[in-house]
Amino acid sequence: MKIEMPRISEKLPDGGDLLTALERGDAENLLFKNQMISGEILEDVEIKGCIFQNCRILGGRLTRISAWDSSFRSCDFSNCVMEDGYFQRVEFLGCKLTGTSSVSSVLKNVYLEDCSCRMWNLSNATMKTVGFNRCDCTSAVFSMWDRKNISFYESRFSGCNFFKTPLKDIDFSTCSIDGLMLSGEELKGAVIAAHQAQELVGLLGVKVK
Repeated sequence: MKIEMPRISEKLPDGGDLLTALERGDAENLLFKNQMISGEILEDVEIKGCIFQNCRILGGRLTRISAWDSSFRSCDFSNCVMEDGYFQRVEFLGCKLTGTSSVSSVLKNVYLEDCSCRMWNLSNATMKTVGFNRCDCTSAVFSMWDRKNISFYESRFSGCNFFKTPLKDIDFSTCSIDGLMLSGEELKGAVIAAHQAQELVGLLGVKVK
């Protein structure tokens, strides 16, 4: 699966104060480093062509955030509400999305690597060409996705909720999938390794002696 990566320059001018830029809505082609905002309530934030390095946006609301061609590196969005968001050609590298709520968001050509996505709520999301590489998605909520072209590699989905998300053709063979929350029908057509079968038979109403 080929993901379109952000169309972004590695040489960007300093963006100054992050909160001010987000409030103005002019975060475009800028670099933000080592900044923190907490508990802020912002709406209709637009981000284009930016790099965020070691930034922390904690416990606030970024409702209807839109991000294009941007890179988030070692950033922390723990417990942040980013519902109804839109992300296109965006990468999250070594980020924390623990307890983040992205309900009803759209992710297109999004790549996540070495991220902590524990308890990330992505229910009712639209996922088109999204890759998870070495991510911890323990107890995340990935229910009722509209999805196409999803890649999971060496990631943890223990206790993850995939209720009413068809998993046909998704390859879990390199991932941890114990304790999945689903009805069983979602697994039809999913790709798993032989050693994972025993973890899933109970969801299919099968008993193993």
